[in-house]
Amino acid sequence: MEISTFELLAKPIAPPDLLPPELVPVARRIVQGYFLTISNLEAFSVLYQIDFTVSLPVPADPNKTLLDNAVLLVDVEGVNTDVFLTQMQPTQPEVYRGFFIIPAHKTASVELLPKLPDVLKAGMLEVRGYVSLSRFTFFKSKPVQVLLNPEIRGTFLPNDFPFVPPTELDFDQINYTLAIASGKGLNEIPPEPFNPIIIGPFEPLLEELSNGTLDLASLETDNPRKAQMLVQLLAQLGASEVNLKDLNTLMEKLEIPVRMSSI
Repeated sequence: MEISTFELLAKPIAPPDLLPPELVPVARRIVQGYFLTISNLEAFSVLYQIDFTVSLPVPADPNKTLLDNAVLLVDVEGVNTDVFLTQMQPTQPEVYRGFFIIPAHKTASVELLPKLPDVLKAGMLEVRGYVSLSRFTFFKSKPVQVLLNPEIRGTFLPNDFPFVPPTELDFDQINYTLAIASGKGLNEIPPEPFNPIIIGPFEPLLEELSNGTLDLASLETDNPRKAQMLVQLLAQLGASEVNLKDLNTLMEKLEIPVRMSSI
């Protein structure tokens, strides 16, 4: 389901070199992120898939893509969790995908934010696109009900921050609600159709499992990003013998003594 547009910024609100000197002090820089509030209205936990489809520039511009420029966080009950954001190369390089779980009757804040302080160095981050949300499940299921509220939130900084004297710091904030595609707050999120398994970025993880260096017991505590990768790998398995055969072939190649079955 398409939710809304999004826009990430870390750039001057007006080009300082094109302004008269007396206006340069007010031409501050905006650092802006995307926030999506989601309330799970169901009596069970739901695994969601979120896609950010970027309007890729032509020619390519590293300051106009999410790659290495953004982080995805999910905040449930005041705890921020870093969500692994995967670029769906090579077939869909414009799509960045993440997975997260919201427990029953809980409300979460999903936040796509500029990667600080890295983006402040270039100072020209500008990424636009749209957001899609679906429920990921291994089984046939009905849509789930959610309340949705997409927002843009930003902070205005001095153009030369953080190199200005502390006495000259000047910050302001802005936030506004975005138009939601469905035109309503209460929505039904459909299940995602099964997709072929994508091994690419997960092969190093399976290699660690093969050579015994992947500590599953402490994975979530010591390296939540790897845990997210492992969950994302398993989440891409559809109820298909072709997918299971592909995964079993890879694990056999890596000499992992595990086989998966649809039974």
